[in-house]
Amino acid sequence: MRIVSGLATALLALSLAACESRGDDVREAREADAIGTVTSVEGDGDTVALGFAPDPGYEYFEGTVFEFADHGTLATADGEAATAADVAVGDHLEVWVEMCAESFPVQCPDPIGRLGE
Repeated sequence: MRIVSGLATALLALSLAACESRGDDVREAREADAIGTVTSVEGDGDTVALGFAPDPGYEYFEGTVFEFADHGTLATADGEAATAADVAVGDHLEVWVEMCAESFPVQCPDPIGRLGE
């Protein structure tokens, strides 16, 4: 039993160390949930709302407007925090989400995004 317990503890420690090396940014941890093009840009200070046209394969997100509300949830291609002034219609956008409301268009609170090159 001690060997199994010790092995489980060692595996947990290795898993935690691997997570720490990636950091807390989901943009580095996994592939984007949605990839497409910005169709509209609206900003009111701390919130940037981006209309979205999905690339083929991401049609689930057709017509979605992603609202990036917290500083740093929208980044430029080089990882810097982005504002509405950094975004233009036609820009490439990658988005990570945790959960979305099943509606049309789909609504996804608290997205994290990165502008493409």
